[in-house]
Amino acid sequence: MASVSTGVLTKSQAVAFLELNDKVFENYFRFAKEFSCISRTGGRGRFYFDRRHLEAWKQSYDWRTVRLTRQDYQLCLDFALAMHFRGYVLSDWGTARQREFGQKLTNWIKGQLAEIAVQTFFKREFKVEVHLDFGLHNEIVPQDIVKVREGRSLRDPKIKVGIKASKPKSAYLVLGDNEITLPKRRSDIYIFCRPDIPDDHILRITKEQIVKEVSTCPYYPVYSDSMSGFEDIPCEIAGWCEAGELQRVTEIPGQSFDGVRYVRQSGLLRRTKSEWEELIRRL
Repeated sequence: MASVSTGVLTKSQAVAFLELNDKVFENYFRFAKEFSCISRTGGRGRFYFDRRHLEAWKQSYDWRTVRLTRQDYQLCLDFALAMHFRGYVLSDWGTARQREFGQKLTNWIKGQLAEIAVQTFFKREFKVEVHLDFGLHNEIVPQDIVKVREGRSLRDPKIKVGIKASKPKSAYLVLGDNEITLPKRRSDIYIFCRPDIPDDHILRITKEQIVKEVSTCPYYPVYSDSMSGFEDIPCEIAGWCEAGELQRVTEIPGQSFDGVRYVRQSGLLRRTKSEWEELIRRL
């Protein structure tokens, strides 16, 4: 049996070592090219992984992860509610089906959290201050970094940057056809983030008020100990790529699209410190 001390880990040991759940590890291993096995028994048996490679990956992951605060979340919730009540329609890609209220809020919040995470990461690691567009517009605004601080003044960025968010288990950065083919929508660079926003985030931020409403109801004792309060939200800055590095596809493993998408596996994104410094020099 493989032992952690030997530097070779089985798949189950690798999952435990990286502190990922099975589904996330499976997606990262099989589809995202985040890490690869060093051997497989008999071609069909157990997968084995290099502990040093996984340790380096984990160190990079921890370095690129930002913890978003309650105040960060409040700003994003405020933005999402403003977008909802001003009547902005958010439809599913390639369909006319509008998303329900909770899903709309989650998607807006997730996207804005990703932008704040990038802003925080740049300032924390590279001492670079960028300004985001949190304005309420009547149309989609493709560029997410709108100003860069240089000394005491602000200037326009020299390149167009789009920041995209998805779930932690997502193996691909995915962009719609219009985001690439329409010149006004297209960015030069895309940054991919994976905020780990809990499904019950609305409940967590409103827990005290909810408890006031239901604490005298008959079933409250059944779930009272299971209701979580708000905690910082980790967001991995997975990496970035040039628009020209995206692959034109109609499907990815486990998902067929209604039309064309442009994708990049997360493990192929640029994410080393020197690669981030290259991006910042170009801003």
